[in-house]
Amino acid sequence: MEDTVQLSDLLQQVDSSQDELVSLLQNLVRIPSVNTGVMPTGNETPVCQFVAQTLARANIGSQIIESAPGRGNLIARLPGSNGSPRLMFMAHTDVVPVEDESQWQYPPFGGEVHNGRVYGRGAHDMKGMLAAEIMAMLILKRAGVPLAGDLILAACGDEEAGGTYGFGWLAATHPELIQADVAINEGGGAPIKTPKGLTYLLNIGEKGRYEVHIMVQGRAWHAALPWRADNPLYKVSTILKRIQDYRPQIDTSAPIFAHLHTLLDLPAPVTNENVDALADALATDRPGESAIVKACSRMTLTPTMIRGGVKSNSIAEQVTITCDVRTLPTQDTAYVYRELQHILDGLPDVSWELVCTATPSASPADHPFAEAVRRATAIAIGREDFGWLPGLTTGFTDARLVRPLGTVVYGFAPSHPDADPNLYGAHNKNESQDIASLITQTRMLVALAWQTLAR
Repeated sequence: MEDTVQLSDLLQQVDSSQDELVSLLQNLVRIPSVNTGVMPTGNETPVCQFVAQTLARANIGSQIIESAPGRGNLIARLPGSNGSPRLMFMAHTDVVPVEDESQWQYPPFGGEVHNGRVYGRGAHDMKGMLAAEIMAMLILKRAGVPLAGDLILAACGDEEAGGTYGFGWLAATHPELIQADVAINEGGGAPIKTPKGLTYLLNIGEKGRYEVHIMVQGRAWHAALPWRADNPLYKVSTILKRIQDYRPQIDTSAPIFAHLHTLLDLPAPVTNENVDALADALATDRPGESAIVKACSRMTLTPTMIRGGVKSNSIAEQVTITCDVRTLPTQDTAYVYRELQHILDGLPDVSWELVCTATPSASPADHPFAEAVRRATAIAIGREDFGWLPGLTTGFTDARLVRPLGTVVYGFAPSHPDADPNLYGAHNKNESQDIASLITQTRMLVALAWQTLAR
């Protein structure tokens, strides 16, 4: 059988397995592996057990290793005859909490299907891609495709809280289980409609993430006698104004900026001097692209929480402002520290601490694996007429925990060309995954494994 015919048969199997694929995702969503970030939490082991049982029915072996009680991590493998190269499908099994179930159109852990979409917490982030990875592995196994290198599925917990109990723990204690030459993970693949046509972002790296806790000291007293107190809440406004007025250093050295002006039909190449003006010009008609341009060209410092006081009739002794910080791959902890020193300089009764939750990282944009992913995408969607842009994930993923092992990792889960990314709702109410994109992702993963590993 000719290679192209065999690959074509595999893709047809993907298309005919839609019901099984959707059922996989529904069952995954119905397991509430919610990660609050405070132990005990996560409970990812039941997800791993379901995946292991699903794979076992196709005679695919796997193992579950718990980093703590209930915090399972699954590793499955289709071994190749040579053991090299090794391709890893990455996924995380935990999901963020549901704040108010009454705000959801459908039950957040129901996995219901409506209007061609599977609804539920984690349907998009990222149990949808996990379902596609499982399905791709099942199809390759059932078809008896001979592999030269190993195909690894690593489905781990705790990504939503930084990966300490998931990929981070495996990398530190069992690195041999997730050692791979190349890997595909979440973080890219949304279709972008540009003046030049369809474009996909292949995310080659990601920003780092820090938390800043700013403590504002005061003097507590009964609220009926405010003159006796030193109310720290009044000092908060000064701090917030300084943060609001902060103007971060602009850096357009990321590979994405070398292509933007052509792709988006901008009047000039993007530079440090004109990036804000170009982003503002995009904001009305292309708000998503405008936000990406700004996020990829600077550090962001965003207040997200204020805590203080114990009772409404008592003036607080201390107030804490928590800020989210996202850094470019070129910006280290020392850089963030200097920026904060400059912002908070000279403020009385103010102290602060900086906590790193995710270091920035990147893989080479010109590695041959990038072309393999592009080619697999072309096969999956049945067309070559699309743009290909190296991007930067503005959030953090588990990729940063695997890259230090020597693995080239790209964030890419391609949506169907006609999908609307605004409907996914990750970390929001009514999260959902369209079935058409589930099929597209599975087709891409099958084609990628075929190109990378098949004999």
